[in-house]
Amino acid sequence: MEKIARSVSSLGKPTFAKVSPNLDVRETVEYAIRGGVVGITAINTKGPELFLYDGYPVLSNKVGGVSGKAIFELGLKCVREIREVTNLPIIACGGISTAEDIRKYKEAGADYFGIGSALAGMNTEEIKEYFHELMKDLENETNNAGELLKEIDMKYKKYRVRKRTDLAEDLFLLEFDYEIEAKPGQFVFAWIPEKGEKPFSVLDDEPLTLLIQKRGYFTSYLSKLDKGDIVYVRGPYGNSPNVDGRALLVGGGTGVAALYLFAKNKDSVVVLGAKDKEHLYYEKFKDVCDEVYLFTESGEIGEKGLVTDNLEEIVKNTKPRYCINCGPENMVIAAIQKESKYINPENIYSSIEYLTKCGIGLCGSCATSKGYRNCVDGTFFKPNQI
Repeated sequence: MEKIARSVSSLGKPTFAKVSPNLDVRETVEYAIRGGVVGITAINTKGPELFLYDGYPVLSNKVGGVSGKAIFELGLKCVREIREVTNLPIIACGGISTAEDIRKYKEAGADYFGIGSALAGMNTEEIKEYFHELMKDLENETNNAGELLKEIDMKYKKYRVRKRTDLAEDLFLLEFDYEIEAKPGQFVFAWIPEKGEKPFSVLDDEPLTLLIQKRGYFTSYLSKLDKGDIVYVRGPYGNSPNVDGRALLVGGGTGVAALYLFAKNKDSVVVLGAKDKEHLYYEKFKDVCDEVYLFTESGEIGEKGLVTDNLEEIVKNTKPRYCINCGPENMVIAAIQKESKYINPENIYSSIEYLTKCGIGLCGSCATSKGYRNCVDGTFFKPNQI
């Protein structure tokens, strides 16, 4: 078959067309070339297909595209077909995770190679190490990078509500019937079929307890759950900072939820703040912390003002080795500025609520301004990472 050359482009910039395996690949490529593309990317996801868990569709759209290792052989087949049609550059993507995979795609006719799903669960430093090893494999005809890949648990576990405690009109606790192995700073996803899914910090692990603020449809639905109702949970996800000394824990609003596991396991002092007494959750902290400082904007309990108002004085008096902050961005930034006067910034860890969707580092929606992903690099960051 005569190969098609690229036509004169009218698009104004170099453009690659990504080919769907669900269509006639050869026909798609021919039309794309006539439209002026400079290359082809192969392949897009296969499907869409239905993915069920416990008989329920997991995706909000019910069906979705299949990617990763499941489409590796299909990707090779499509690249071979594309190479028979054109000499234009081909970017291969679909199930690549090792140097051997790259060699197979190259043999099929690809020029460049994209890796996506294989990076699930890797933090930024682990990705750097992986690609360094992958380049060595390509140079030395070895295949060792695959040993750095991670097995990510995306399965749900069925939990039953043991108790719901309403703290305020828009704030409540959900306590479940099982424990969970979670480290300080980690989070889980709660899912109810056909209602939604959302990430929450693990307030307590014995048993699993979540502090939830009503903000929309899903959290409003959770606020109506009663004893015995089922919630599906996946996780925990995220890393836990290495804290090996006395810690000052500073939390604002629902950010206090991410601090209790630190308090349980560390020599700690806690500073908690909220707009009023109803929204200030502190009961569990009183049993495990050496000192508890409370602030409310209304002045109903503790000192009147913001959680950061007297922070410098508290830092000087309590002499912590570490500071751990969690809450709204403005609160966290103010806390870091004050703590940095007395604490080595390397020993300050902070968590800000970023939009987290996948939980395994692939979508990038939770990235900080420096490019670190909250779900795999965090959830707590040093000041230079925020």
